[in-house]
Amino acid sequence: MPLPSDASGPGSEVAQDFAKAPLAVAILLWPSFPLMSLAGLVESLRHAADHGDASQPRYARWDILGAHPARIVSSCGIAVDTTAPYGHPRGYDHLFVIGGLLRDMDRAPRAHRDWLRAADRAGLPVTGVCTGSFVLAAEGLLDGRAACVHPYHEKDFATAFPRHRMVLNRDFDSDGRITTVIGGVSILPLMTRIISAHLGPDRAAKTVHQMTHPGADPSGPPQPVPLSREVEITDARIQKALVMLEAEATRNPGIADLARSLGLSERHFLRLFKAQVGRAPKDYLIDMKLRAAVWMLRNTTRSVTAVAYAAGFSSGANLADHCRKRLHAAPSQIRRARAMQGA
Repeated sequence: MPLPSDASGPGSEVAQDFAKAPLAVAILLWPSFPLMSLAGLVESLRHAADHGDASQPRYARWDILGAHPARIVSSCGIAVDTTAPYGHPRGYDHLFVIGGLLRDMDRAPRAHRDWLRAADRAGLPVTGVCTGSFVLAAEGLLDGRAACVHPYHEKDFATAFPRHRMVLNRDFDSDGRITTVIGGVSILPLMTRIISAHLGPDRAAKTVHQMTHPGADPSGPPQPVPLSREVEITDARIQKALVMLEAEATRNPGIADLARSLGLSERHFLRLFKAQVGRAPKDYLIDMKLRAAVWMLRNTTRSVTAVAYAAGFSSGANLADHCRKRLHAAPSQIRRARAMQGA
């Protein structure tokens, strides 16, 4: 349930952002699917879904759908269990179809294809990963659309779907509703775009920083980060600053010390941070702590005071003051809204 609808003024955008439901992703795995594609998808969401590295799915969740329980064996022989039965597509924001070896494509459960068609009818954005493009083409989802295909599968796709146009020189191709990805590490730029759109550029920048090595010497020039093409926060030093702020949020890190650790003067750091993130480090830190506090108010039975301390605020009154200023709601209202939603 959203926060109170009369929210207006400077804090209204923050309130609307915090009122969003977690990014929910459904995954359909075909037999002998590539493990790297699944790992790239899930690890991107894992890093974006929580503060620090606690792996709590606060802001994103993902389900591997199928008969429950069931086990799908990847192309390297490692098996993965389904995590949820087929549900209603409207419970998700995106569907990813990860195809497998071409010889095994017909071994997928018929229910997989039925759920894929139901998701398409419900208007769910669908992404075909690796040979998932073959699945989407076979089900008619690529009619009138281009298919992003790895050159290794170019002849196979042309033989199976001679009337479809292929894209061979990009990581992915998307019209907003249907997306195809060639597979492997190419799923990572797509995930940064999706995370940025749903959770904000700071979550996407964290994902990029956690999954790459932007340069060991922070005092040197920022190094290019391969996954940052779809991320607004492109400076490796500011990506690192976001991760450091997040890791130290409950201890209220000093801005001067943070700038020094990055090899920057405080003035230069503040200017660069504002240019990349859009707000000052102090405001970003408060928003980050508020995001954590709102999640705990909605998903735990901790007292307001306990939530405040856990999120890094000095007291329950301090948390309440920031909630009123930025979210236009008291902590009790945020908690009550969640309780009403579950009633």
